[in-house]
Amino acid sequence: MDQLDLFAAAEETPVPATFAARPKPTRLLTAPPAPAPRPIAAADDKPDGLFADPRPELPAVHAPIPVQRRIAPLLIGNPRDAGQRLGETVAETWHASNWGGYRIDIPVSIVAALALFPIKGHTEDVTRIIGNATDWEMLQGYREVYAHTWAHRPDLGARMAPLMGWLTEDGVEEKAHAVRRVTETALRYGILQLTGDPDPFNRTDTDVMSWTITSLRSHGARQGMGEYHTPPEVCEMMAAMTCLEPPEKGERFHEPAGGTGGMFRALAQHLRHLQLDPADYEWALNELDPLAAAGAAVNAIVWGLGPHVVIACGDTLADGGLSDRTARERKRLFEERDQILGYVAAVDAAREAFALVDRLTGTQAV
Repeated sequence: MDQLDLFAAAEETPVPATFAARPKPTRLLTAPPAPAPRPIAAADDKPDGLFADPRPELPAVHAPIPVQRRIAPLLIGNPRDAGQRLGETVAETWHASNWGGYRIDIPVSIVAALALFPIKGHTEDVTRIIGNATDWEMLQGYREVYAHTWAHRPDLGARMAPLMGWLTEDGVEEKAHAVRRVTETALRYGILQLTGDPDPFNRTDTDVMSWTITSLRSHGARQGMGEYHTPPEVCEMMAAMTCLEPPEKGERFHEPAGGTGGMFRALAQHLRHLQLDPADYEWALNELDPLAAAGAAVNAIVWGLGPHVVIACGDTLADGGLSDRTARERKRLFEERDQILGYVAAVDAAREAFALVDRLTGTQAV
């Protein structure tokens, strides 16, 4: 066929409209005026708001691209080794840029957004679309990824707040060069190959958030925070020992000092080996570091842990009821999301009504 339909085989949600825009021949050095507000997707399995309606026109597979920016991913090999290489290379790229150093939330946010990219199974095309985006399209595309995540999982989206702040700061366009360098590095080192498969089993082979955060932090910073992520081999051994027998559906797994969720990754894969679905269980994780907790929230979506996930951020030793209180807050977050989406839908409906009145008035005048 002349054009690949990226929507037909997508497991989750179509590509964000900004990234799906046809590439421009030149980049913007400053942000253009913001486009008119668009409604956020409704909270259902196949939303039809933020990304899907109207469907954006995608570049044809064989059509010439005005700007030839081809990012050729390296051979992945062992996913665990690839995840480590990705994290280390992203850290090197960021620290070598003018914005490197203390703002490690920015490169972590980039890796997270690419891991959360809602369309799965078309890695080469998504890489080409992102690689050919202008600076403004790239930044706006990252905003849309997080907006999509919040619209569907406000509980986990709220936990990702430490990853989103830089996208709303004044002067964010000045960081575009460093952001693009990190983006291209992550794409080249296989972030979409590691997290862009339609099957969550294949997306759970490695913890890219853990490798990225630990690579960006200095050894002294990790020591000061007492941050030591459990090696994946140890996690897998512990997961096998925890579930010697298949657990009953609805059983709750609790990790009081979970980091980015390495134990949950191993346990989810172990359940799948037992022909069980991780979404049939409850997952509760506590973590002191807000950035690591945000990474755990990202991983919960990437790894397909399902709807019953609670990620709490705080001191488990000082607050024994942290997970239970966070679980109660989930209801409020979903209610707030529904209320906001209701306002957006009402505004959109009002705009359509005014447009209809204008058309009728114009017809009668003629």
